[in-house]
Amino acid sequence: MAKKKILIVYSGAKYQGGIEDYLENLFKFYDRKRVELILASLGEWPLCGRIRKAKGKVFVLPRGRIRPQTFFDLKKLTANENISLVVSQGVVANFYSRLGARLAGAPHLTAVHSDLAAEYSNPFIRSLYRLSDFLTRPFTKRYIAASKYLKKTLVQKRIGKDKITVIYDGVNPRTEGPKNRRTEERKSGRTEDREEIIIGSLGRLDKVKGYDNLIRAFSMLENTDAKLMIWGEGKERENLEALIKKLGLEDVAEMPGHIDPAEALRKMDIYIQPSRSEGLGLAVIEAMLAGKPVVVTPAGGLKEIVRNGETGIVAKSAGPKAIADAIKQAFDGFENVEGMIEKAREEAKNKFSAKRSAEETIKTYLETLQTIEKTVQK
Repeated sequence: MAKKKILIVYSGAKYQGGIEDYLENLFKFYDRKRVELILASLGEWPLCGRIRKAKGKVFVLPRGRIRPQTFFDLKKLTANENISLVVSQGVVANFYSRLGARLAGAPHLTAVHSDLAAEYSNPFIRSLYRLSDFLTRPFTKRYIAASKYLKKTLVQKRIGKDKITVIYDGVNPRTEGPKNRRTEERKSGRTEDREEIIIGSLGRLDKVKGYDNLIRAFSMLENTDAKLMIWGEGKERENLEALIKKLGLEDVAEMPGHIDPAEALRKMDIYIQPSRSEGLGLAVIEAMLAGKPVVVTPAGGLKEIVRNGETGIVAKSAGPKAIADAIKQAFDGFENVEGMIEKAREEAKNKFSAKRSAEETIKTYLETLQTIEKTVQK
């Protein structure tokens, strides 16, 4: 039996984020004996080079948020490559791939990594994207949700539970420790000139990520030798820098920009995820694998990653006061977190494996095709 070809449509991003990590790991770990994955990228992006490096096939289509020809480009590509299933993630890729697959007579699957209702601060853009999602939703045969929380949001949109499979996104560890920098230093007899605790976070600078509340929370901390570092780029940079200045935190809060996540994790002592909404939270999983104590808000899928008091600390809300209280709790137990760190690392390895995620994803692709074939035969 010939291998099934799966076309994955990607709308692009300048910097590596959750969707890029997901796709890179999928292409790296999937079983090439069972299927062939092909990436259709709307423009040339950094991810394209990484997929090629992993010996994946990549087709680059002309870029453009509003480009009707993209429908027909995808239709042609689907026919020429004998594609069995078209897959997409993200509102732009979903819009083009759903209609392109429809024109080609191919089934479509949507992978959901975030809650659309919480994305896009511009109300006009958000409403437009929600409308496009609503109108094209009937063309999707099956959904993969990255968390139970996201499955719940899909059910609330009246998508049948039987059409949704929950598969946690997996992480391929980029760094392995040290478990706790200060503990390791004490064991070895080494000390660093810098004595402050580094509170760190990593991600795109967007309103939904809650970095403004993290900065406000940091300003509430008293009598601490701590420094705040937020790595990443995005449209909220100027607003966040202005807030740091307004609160007089220029000497203790930095936003160094984009960096290799492994390097950022090596520099920090405590990882904070202050999100207002989060589909799952791959950066938190990476921090757990890297042996960092984690503090998260109870937003979205974060509570599916972190068990409060066992594998990390979950704040009572996403507000500044709740985040500050959670950070204080982390400070109070900072020297005695080894048990929590080890439990978090083991759970992250077992529950959020990139290889396991890829295997379950391919299995769902094939099951979707088998279901469609049985329906057609009837």
